[in-house]
Amino acid sequence: MIMKIKDHITSAATQVGDFLTFAKQDESGLLSVINDILGPVPQPDHPSKLEERASAAGMIDVIRYWQATDKAPPATEEEIRQFFIPSELTSISDQTGLSEDATMSMLRELLPRSVRRRATNACLIPTKTTINNV
Repeated sequence: MIMKIKDHITSAATQVGDFLTFAKQDESGLLSVINDILGPVPQPDHPSKLEERASAAGMIDVIRYWQATDKAPPATEEEIRQFFIPSELTSISDQTGLSEDATMSMLRELLPRSVRRRATNACLIPTKTTINNV
């Protein structure tokens, strides 16, 4: 019972902190951390870490869709957990000062956009042919 009360207080304090610091609106720091984790922009013969993880999980079609879609819907929590290992999620939260909930929420919004920008910068926009061949 005491632990439940403590958890509720901690959760409420975290939400208030995220609100007061505009944590969920500050994208630049999180984008920098995402790009650091993902490594170099993918090239045709050198997939990104994200592409390698997506391929291993049988989810490369998700990445190809994001690369090809200008305004893709947010990622799911399941997708985020497939593409980032737990220590990376903790590191992102620690480096940005975001709560775990705020980190997940922002990653869901920003990862598809980041993947699209990285593909655009690398001129890797998939065509319908490459999407259908996945």
